[in-house]
Parts: sequence; structure tokens; C-alpha cells
Amino acid sequence: MSKAQFNKDLQHGKLGEKWFHDYCIERGLLCVPVGDDNFLGIESGIDFIVQYPLGQVGRFDVKFDAVMHRTGNMFIETFMDKEKNKKGWYYNSKANRYCYIDEYNGVLWLYTKKTLDQYIAAKIDELKTIQKWLDRRKVEGILVSIEDFSNWCNEHGKKLIYYARMLDINDIDEVI
Repeated sequence: MSKAQFNKDLQHGKLGEKWFHDYCIERGLLCVPVGDDNFLGIESGIDFIVQYPLGQVGRFDVKFDAVMHRTGNMFIETFMDKEKNKKGWYYNSKANRYCYIDEYNGVLWLYTKKTLDQYIAAKIDELKTIQKWLDRRKVEGILVSIEDFSNWCNEHGKKLIYYARMLDINDIDEVI
């Protein structure tokens, strides 16, 4: 991955984190950004600590996807460098919840790690694993159809939050 591409991805990731933070604030949730913290964020894969009204705490990892609108899939990174057996965020993140964002459509999908784990375990024989080269690293991940995941969550009584946000002119400028 080139430095320019890395910086672009980092900017888009920050925009996704802003969208998630706005989502929490609009709901009156205490939402603390910790993604830049050397202990809580960078080393653990946690972008936000969220406290809910009844005192529960969620540790969120926010993922921002630029091609989900075309593919219909979430890319669940299992290896960040397959050649060196370096595990990806799916195995390394200490988050207990995820917010996966479809950048193009401004849609936030929120779910627990436990729900994703159960879905992958139930569907492992049906899921496609792909590998791609990024800056001399072989990245590997599982493709999860958001439509199938959503249907599975409904059938199994799992909570999956779908939130389509309204885009404003500032968002459009930031994405372009």
C-alpha cells in the first residue's frame, strides 16, 4: 500500500469514526474516543468506549468500507500478513462490538463480536475466503454478505442495528 493510499484510508477511517461518534451522541450515549491511545486503542483495536444508560459498556472497533455498496460484503480481515502468519483485526481486536460502515450509502451496521463469531461458526462452510496483495503483504479475509448476515440475525434473534444516516454537504466534501 502506498503512503498516499494509506493516508487516504486513514482519512476515510477518521470520517467513519466521526459518523459513529455522531450516531452515539445523537442517542445520548457516553462515547469516548480511544483509538489514538497507545494502550486502549492502537494496541487493542478499540476505537471507542461507549456506556449505555443501564451501565453496560461497549468496546467498539469501527470499520469503514469503500466498496461494500458494490459487493454487498463485509471484509473480515483474518490475516494482515498471511505469509508471516500475522493475524488480522478479527483475531486481534479486543473490541466486543463492531460498527461496520458502508461509506457510499452512509449506512452503519452495529453488532456484537459474539454475534459475528456465531454467524461465522454456523456458516463457515459457505463463506468465501479471499486473499489480496497490499504493499507486499498477503492480506486474507472472510467475505460476509450483509444481506445474509442480516437475515441470519433476524432468524436467530440476534441484534443487528441498521442505521442509514443523512448525508450533509460537509460529508460529501470530506468523502470527495
